[in-house]
This record gives sequence, C-alpha cells and structure tokens, in this order.
Amino acid sequence: MLRRILFTFLAFTFISFMVTGCAKKEKPEEKKAAQKKFVPAKRPAPSDAHITEERVIFSFEDSLDGWEIPEWAIEKDDHVAEKLEISKDVAKEGRSSAKVTCDFSGKRWTAAVIELEQFYDFTPYREIAVDVFIPDEAPMGLKGKIILTIGDDWKFAEMTRSSPLVPGEWIAIKANIEPGSYDWKRIVPDDAFRADVRKIVVRVESNKSPVYKGPVYIDNMRIGK
Repeated sequence: MLRRILFTFLAFTFISFMVTGCAKKEKPEEKKAAQKKFVPAKRPAPSDAHITEERVIFSFEDSLDGWEIPEWAIEKDDHVAEKLEISKDVAKEGRSSAKVTCDFSGKRWTAAVIELEQFYDFTPYREIAVDVFIPDEAPMGLKGKIILTIGDDWKFAEMTRSSPLVPGEWIAIKANIEPGSYDWKRIVPDDAFRADVRKIVVRVESNKSPVYKGPVYIDNMRIGK
C-alpha cells in the first residue's frame, strides 16, 4: 500500500515538472509589450498663438476676380443669391466690397453662396477669414460660414459652426486651417489640407427664419499666421 502511494506521488510530481518545464517561457520583452496599454495616436493640436500677420487675397476693390454665383446654386430652389457685383455702398477696407443680392423667403433652410474656383497653397498660414456685413434694416438670424474644397478628390470641407451676422456691423468669419483643427465638419485637417485648396465658398444662410430680401456685403478675404 505504501509503495502504491509513493509511486503515485512520484508520478504526479514528474508529470507536473514536465508540464511546467516544457511550457514556453515568455521573453521579458514580450511580457513588457503585453503589459503595455494601447495608447491612441495623439492628434496634432493647432497653435493657440494670436494671428500676427495677415495677407489679403481678395479686396473686391475693382473686380470680382473670378468670384461668382455658381451655376449649380442658381438651379437650386433653396439657394437664393440673385446677383453679384462690386459695390461702393459699404466696405470694410478700401472703397468697395462684393454685394450679393439675396431673397431669403423663410419657412425652410435657404442659403446664398458665392465661390471662387482656383488653386491655392496656404502653407504656412494658420487661418482663413472674411468680413460680412448686412444693413441696419436686415433682421437678426442670418449666419455665415466659409467652405473649402480640398485636394485631387475635391473633398468638401464646411466649417463646424456658423457665425451670426449682426445688422449694421462687419462680422469676421474665421476658421483655423492648421493640422488638428476642430473648425471643420467630418474632416481633420492634415499637412495637405491647406496646401491644396481648390475652391473657396462664402455662404450666408437662413434656417427657416429670418425672412430677408436685400444685400449682403463681403470684403477682405484673407489668410493669417
């Protein structure tokens, strides 16, 4: 009986040694890698420094320089820009600005757009901006934003937020174009974003209200760094 117990004990010990001894030993570097937690790639952060230098790319002094109400917008019922011209009625800088005659009927979302189709490399600039003015008699509720078309695939890049327009005041609409900027819907700018701009659009919109028939003035399209 004692022999049987001793034999069983020795057999169990031998089997345990074979299992643990033959098991693959984890290398230190493998163990360290397994213990290391997943860290997502860090999103680049745009600079929070003030813009200290600006370059005006369109002043609308003597010409529209290629700006137009696009044909695709003329054909849409919800796009309400009727006429685009140079005007000396009011200006943010200089003597004149671009005047867009609009007819916002209310009750649904409508917009007035003007655009320029032209290639630009805005490296190393950090911001794009434009000034928009509506007359004293215009109602509150209109908003403006900048839209860019980017790269070979003509990707649509619309500002995340619209800027409220204030009757009788020039309002600066600004958007950061640096890598990592949060100023654009469904797109995170990278180094190629500002280096391959194909189209610039200024859009003024009424989201069901207000009703407004009259001019919107646009001036001083610029980039800053």
